[in-house]
Amino acid sequence: MCDPKTPSGYVQFNEDLCTGCAACVRCCPTQAIRIREGMSVHLTDRCIGCGECIRVCGTGAMSAPTSELESLKRDQISVALVSPVLYSQFPGEKPENILQGLREMGFCYVVDMSYFLEMFQCAAEEFIARNRENKTYPHPLISPICPVVVRLIAFQFPDLLSHVMPVIRPVALMSREIRRQLVPREPDMTNKTVALYYINPCPTKFAPDRPYFHHEQPYVDRVLGINDIYAELYRHLSQSQGKIAKNGVSGFSQEYFNYCPGPRSLIWGMSGGEIAGMDTEHTLAVSGLRETVTYLEKIEMGLFSDIEYIEFRTCPEGCLGGTLTAIDRYLSKNAVQKAVLKVGAERRVSRREILQLYEKDWFIPKSSLARMTGLFGIQKPPLSIDSLSEIDRLMNLLPGKNCAACGTPNCRTFAEDVVRKKAALSDCPVFCTRQRKK
Repeated sequence: MCDPKTPSGYVQFNEDLCTGCAACVRCCPTQAIRIREGMSVHLTDRCIGCGECIRVCGTGAMSAPTSELESLKRDQISVALVSPVLYSQFPGEKPENILQGLREMGFCYVVDMSYFLEMFQCAAEEFIARNRENKTYPHPLISPICPVVVRLIAFQFPDLLSHVMPVIRPVALMSREIRRQLVPREPDMTNKTVALYYINPCPTKFAPDRPYFHHEQPYVDRVLGINDIYAELYRHLSQSQGKIAKNGVSGFSQEYFNYCPGPRSLIWGMSGGEIAGMDTEHTLAVSGLRETVTYLEKIEMGLFSDIEYIEFRTCPEGCLGGTLTAIDRYLSKNAVQKAVLKVGAERRVSRREILQLYEKDWFIPKSSLARMTGLFGIQKPPLSIDSLSEIDRLMNLLPGKNCAACGTPNCRTFAEDVVRKKAALSDCPVFCTRQRKK
């Protein structure tokens, strides 16, 4: 068990701003937060990085541990990895101007994810089609795109890990190719620090094991929230009009690094955007944390076996509703929808070339289900039969109101905390009031 006062790798806590309102305690899907001594405390072994506590915190006590723009001045080679969600934050602005604005801000290279999104869709289609024939993986297959969903499954629904489609995520594909291309471009790489900045709409970061990313030094990763760079990027947009670098806006000469963002990649940030670009009929899109949990429970009960693939996003409206976005999610959704209506959403990558890469296992991840369970599964020691009996005894003493007044999400979790010596029965104010009245 981690030190409960140690901040989560996905969320950081400012105790000076905490009012002890317990909003974060109630919303956490994995019960990772407690209130002790009037303020929130993270239990880091349970945090999956969903960002719900950031969303509901009214004082700013909860925030994402993202990097600072000042680090750009220290990094010798900086690469911006751009999610298409960024374009939705600037309605009416051309994506190439936004990319050039990032170059003006000081990034050495700027890479849009669009090409790799379409590559993923092709590979996913092929995997689904083959699984339809060989039935190696159970239905429904679950999208691996949202890391929070994968962590949630590993933590709370480990029996469903076999449903997660084993195809490498687009950001990992992109990062791997950037690493391969940077080495020959920068001859004295051993003396330089290369930093890949993922410009992200949520605090989830990369998966901790990074099996396809940064296992060769000197690469370090950083995460910038869209809201962290919004104001500075907006200021540079007017300066970047008409300026395109000699090797394209990215700084790379390779075609797929200068792939112009199109409507197919723009809709990716919306709920349903992933499956909308796939040539597969029996699919479903679910967004929102509570909805995701509900549907995972239904899959665990054996429902939806007639669905081949489900796209889950824990943020409302998909990534457009991420906690680190800068504008209202419905405004950004409207901007994306208008862009798609104007020019359509045809795929531009070559399916033949993608299938050739697929046959070479180009999209197959190295992580096993056991590895994922170890990373995200329950880390706390199991309870003995005597401990479970003690929890049942305490439940008969507690009010059962699940009011969170004790600083714990519900009475059952509070009873478990008491058994694990992380809380005292006297922390329940209702129980204490009843005892005084006796």
